[in-house]
Amino acid sequence: MKLRRVANAIELRRSSAGDLDSAVASITKGLSRTLAEEHLSYLKERAPAALRIVDKMPHNFELIGLIGLLFPNAKIIHCRRDAIDNCVSCYVLKFGEGHSYNTDLKTLGLYYREYDRLMQHWNEVFPGLIFENRYETLVEDQEAQSRRLIDYLGLPWDDACLRFFDRDGSVNTPSRWQVRQPIYKSSVKRWKNYEGEIQPLIDALGDLAET
Repeated sequence: MKLRRVANAIELRRSSAGDLDSAVASITKGLSRTLAEEHLSYLKERAPAALRIVDKMPHNFELIGLIGLLFPNAKIIHCRRDAIDNCVSCYVLKFGEGHSYNTDLKTLGLYYREYDRLMQHWNEVFPGLIFENRYETLVEDQEAQSRRLIDYLGLPWDDACLRFFDRDGSVNTPSRWQVRQPIYKSSVKRWKNYEGEIQPLIDALGDLAET
C-alpha cells in the first residue's frame, strides 16, 4: 500500500489522460531519490533483517512506470494465467474495498482487458525488464520454470525453491492454503466447471478468452 500512497502523493492516481504527462514530468531526480529513500525506510521498518522484499499487491501492475522510475534495478515478475481462469479465481474470492470490478462478470472481463493492454505498454516501455511467469508453464514443469525465474533474479539456485510448502511462518493471503501444499495441475482450465454461468465474462474478454 505504501507504493500506492507514493503515487497519490505526486497525483499520478488523480491525473487525467490530459495532465498525466505533467504529473510524470514533475518527478525530478531529486524527488525520485527522496521518494525511493522514503519507501526503502518504510520497508526496513517492516522487515529490518530482510535482504530482499517481494511486494505482491495485485494492483502493482498499474505502478510499474513509477517503480521503474524510483527503482531502476528492481526485478519485476509478471504472474500470468489463462484469462478466464484468472478472472474466475478472482470472482470467487471476496476482495475488500477498492475491488468493485470483481463483483460483476462483465466488468471483471473488461477490467482484465485494460490490465492486459497496460502490461503490453509496460513491456514496450521497459523491454526485457519484466519476467513473465506463466502459471500453466510453472505447473507443467516446476523446476525448469523456477530455475528460469531464479536466473532472472540473479540468485543462486536452492532446491528449497521446489519445496516452498515446507516453510514455517504465517501466510496472510487469500490463497494461503495453496502455499501449504505442492504444486498441482487441477486448477488449469478450472473455468470449464462454470462455463454455463460465466458467458458475460467470456464475452467481455473477447479475443483474450482462449476457449
